[in-house]
Amino acid sequence: MALARLSVRRTVVALCLGALAFLAPSTDAQELTAEEIIARLQESNKKRDELLAGWQVTRRYHLKNELSQSETKSEVEARFEAPAQLAFTTRSQEGSGTLAKQVFGRMMDGEKESVQPEGRRRSAMTSENYQFRLVGRELLNGRPAYKLAITPKREDTFLVEGHIWVDAADFAVVRGQGRAVKRPSFWTRSILLTRTFKKVGPFWLPHRTESTNEVLLFGTTWVTIENGDYRVRLKPGANAR
Repeated sequence: MALARLSVRRTVVALCLGALAFLAPSTDAQELTAEEIIARLQESNKKRDELLAGWQVTRRYHLKNELSQSETKSEVEARFEAPAQLAFTTRSQEGSGTLAKQVFGRMMDGEKESVQPEGRRRSAMTSENYQFRLVGRELLNGRPAYKLAITPKREDTFLVEGHIWVDAADFAVVRGQGRAVKRPSFWTRSILLTRTFKKVGPFWLPHRTESTNEVLLFGTTWVTIENGDYRVRLKPGANAR
């Protein structure tokens, strides 16, 4: 038993030292810059796109408004077919049908637009859309990640000012946080967003989205989107090593 405990302690110490080595400032001349991280992100995204045929997931939307204290919920089946087909089927709904249509419906419409070629171009993590600055390195769910500040180069409803976290092994965005730089409508005063992603095979797909919306006349509205287990399909002959 003593040997077993010693082995466990050594394993824990090794993991901690590994984490500290990643998080510590590096003097290595080969340390990645923000531009190099984004270049690897784009290359990895392209490879993942070449593998993905589609996915399907059960998604749960939840809305709460500070003035009415009302809650609206929807359970939706989301289905994506590469390269640009996204469809939603509502399975159940509770609360205000009007809010579900106005809020959830618009979010779904925006997501459909974002997977189209023009939407992908406008929202992509590229130097065309953003300026990037490496802030540091952190551990997210036990995995090393680069933290970058992102600043949009123009006002666009698809762009967010804030931070992204890029997985250091897979070079995929695993977390994003910030504010929308352009209001989607006159009534919306501000939108704060946090989105996390989860690893499904070689892919990183949306896990949870939290949105705080300041809306004229309606006050603050909180929206959360939670995704269940994904059913992912690969393209014929794709090798997802």
